[in-house]
Amino acid sequence: MDSYCVLLKDFTIISPGTIIKRQNNKLNKLQQGVFEAYDDGVVVKNVIDLKNNSFIAAEGIIYPDKDDILYYYVTSFATSPKASKAMKIIYEWPLYQKHQELSLHIEQFVKTAFVPEQILEFQKNDTLQTLFVPIQQYFRIGRYKERRNIERVCYEKFKFWLDTLRIGEHITYLASVTSTSTHTPTFYSAGTKPHEVTHHYLEQEEFAFNPTHGGHIKLNAIVDGKKQFIVDAGSNYIGRGVKTTLFTAKQIATALKKAYPEYEFIPLAGRGAFGVQQSY
Repeated sequence: MDSYCVLLKDFTIISPGTIIKRQNNKLNKLQQGVFEAYDDGVVVKNVIDLKNNSFIAAEGIIYPDKDDILYYYVTSFATSPKASKAMKIIYEWPLYQKHQELSLHIEQFVKTAFVPEQILEFQKNDTLQTLFVPIQQYFRIGRYKERRNIERVCYEKFKFWLDTLRIGEHITYLASVTSTSTHTPTFYSAGTKPHEVTHHYLEQEEFAFNPTHGGHIKLNAIVDGKKQFIVDAGSNYIGRGVKTTLFTAKQIATALKKAYPEYEFIPLAGRGAFGVQQSY
């Protein structure tokens, strides 16, 4: 096994966001996924089949078999000195260059589902399809392109950001939220980009909408397997910044809960989900 992949014997030594690998020679399996929690089984997301070069599932539970050998990666894009070299492979990929509207999402997917040393190993062994095919399958591009409902695309793009956050990490967002009962709340993010820049990205999307609110969302905790986010509506660009009321934040939290009921959203006044020191 690679030097950056270590035998996993105790799940208490790894934290959510760590990539784990499952090897079963008897069943000819070699898979990896992002560890979320251990609850009778191993809860993982973005599961990749390394044998068949395919994306298996956005989320799942692994019940380790007696013949399974589990490993975890001791490196990541946040810590590896080889991160920029690995990302250069992505930046030069023709499908990445073609789909600039997905560039931030592809980058985030790669950084959470793979590690730099692994990608460089793919390049060395001429097996980059193990990286590129799952990306195409996840985002439905290239050979896996299909026509999709644009509202669904918008929904899934924002959910992607919620799913990839680690505890303590935040994103900025723009939203279309009104008091009209027939209105469907819509949310958009470009990661941690300032709200004005996020608006520019939004305008390039096929589902572009006119935002009514902006703010921050931070993953606060994972309680009994359920993600708990704190949220504010304190954008200075499209809002009142630190003067934003708790009432407004509650409107956003309610709309988020309506759109993404599998999560919990706790509203905070002002810029409570991030900090007053931020300039956007």
